Amino acid sequence: MIAALVLAACTDDTTAEPSPTGPPYPVADIAPLEPALDATAPFEDHPAVQVLRTTSMIGAWAALTDTREFAQFTQYFDPARGLDHRPTHDSYQWVATGPAPRVILSVTDESDGSTVVRYCSYTTDEVSKDTGEPRKYVSAQRQGLIVDTTLSPLTEAEIARLTDLGLDPPALWARDNHPVYGVDCDPSAATVQHFTDWREHAPIGHYS
Repeated sequence: MIAALVLAACTDDTTAEPSPTGPPYPVADIAPLEPALDATAPFEDHPAVQVLRTTSMIGAWAALTDTREFAQFTQYFDPARGLDHRPTHDSYQWVATGPAPRVILSVTDESDGSTVVRYCSYTTDEVSKDTGEPRKYVSAQRQGLIVDTTLSPLTEAEIARLTDLGLDPPALWARDNHPVYGVDCDPSAATVQHFTDWREHAPIGHYS
């Protein structure tokens, strides 16, 4: 469960070679998420929270569609975190139909320009990669987990790389995630979002 709540990190060292003349992969037509988030909820207008939400959405789309070979993945994911652009590994038999629901608990701006976003999250609404049938959860699997995600501004080299690829550098990149153990949280107020018509995009029965 914890692995599903924290942004997944791939251990394969193979990375895609960037193109000097444009994005290495096409821009994905990512399906909208429904329902919409409550934009008036605490911290939702903070740039770090907005980047975190976007990054989580892109990561969920990559897992659902079984590919990282699209421009938004290059744009929002720090290659230093060890992620590559090949399909996600099939050892985990379930895939989510949207980003993990999360309630933002706090946002701390550090003196070095980085920001730590603390949130309560949980795994929800996963389906079988083989059949598309929903996963049956027991109550323990719905327990909330607190995670601290550190986001920081891009370096000049990172900005230059994305600019050379024709991509707009985001204000921040999510650099790492740290689960906070021993503290309970209630994720029931989180908005559970799904990609619209997700079955049309998920390769059910044909994941790598």
